Formats: sequence, structure tokens, C-alpha cells
Amino acid sequence: MKRGRSALRVLALGVPLLLGLATACGNDSPAAERSDPAYSDGGAGAAADRGHELSRTRGCAACHGADGQGGVGQAWTGLAGSTVTLDDGSTVIADEAYLTESIVDPTAKVVDGFAVAMPKPTLSDAEVADLVAYISSLT
Repeated sequence: MKRGRSALRVLALGVPLLLGLATACGNDSPAAERSDPAYSDGGAGAAADRGHELSRTRGCAACHGADGQGGVGQAWTGLAGSTVTLDDGSTVIADEAYLTESIVDPTAKVVDGFAVAMPKPTLSDAEVADLVAYISSLT
């Protein structure tokens, strides 16, 4: 009887945890991303597709969200072209240069409210450009 209760406790705790992880990861298929109204390739096409794939395989989506909706890290949806407030109170336009710098050197300009330091990725210039294209495609 005691073993049965233990199994039920494991299920009661484990199932919601697994469902939460599955929800956090989202449906990572490109088709699902394309059907999301937040995703618009904005003419970026293949570069945005590669950036989307990189965001999933390099761990970016773990903090910035599978669909760019944010979480531990800043939301990417609607970020490109917006005004961003930094932790020192200054503001910056999230243009291509800012996005590139933020990926290459995450501590250069820290967004207000995001105290968790983003790890410095090891990406080629082309991969950074693809990520910027993907972020720019999220409207």
C-alpha cells in the first residue's frame, strides 16, 4: 500500500513537471513556428530559418522562448526596431547593430530587469547574422 502511494506522489509531482517542460519548450517544428502569428520571415527567408534552428540547437530558446516570447531572457517578439531600456537607465534602439552586439557580447548593454547574465556564445559571424535575421522576423 505504501509503495502505491509513493508511485502516486511521483506521478502527481512528475507529470505536471514534464508538462511544464514540454510547454516551455513548445513545438519546435518549423511548421508550427510558421503558423504562429508572431513569426513573419519579413523577407529574410533562409537566414531567419537558420537563425530559428540555431536558437533551438544552441540553447537560446531555453531563455528567450521557443517562439521568442521571452522568459528568463528578454522577449524577441517585437524587439527589432523597438526602444530598449538598459540597466543604467539609458535607452537604445534594437537595430541590427544592437542585436549583433548583444549576441556577441551579452554584457555590453544589459536590458533593465534581466539580471541573469547571458552566457557568451561561440558563434560565427554568419550564425550571428542568422540569429539577428530570425529575431528581426518575429513581429
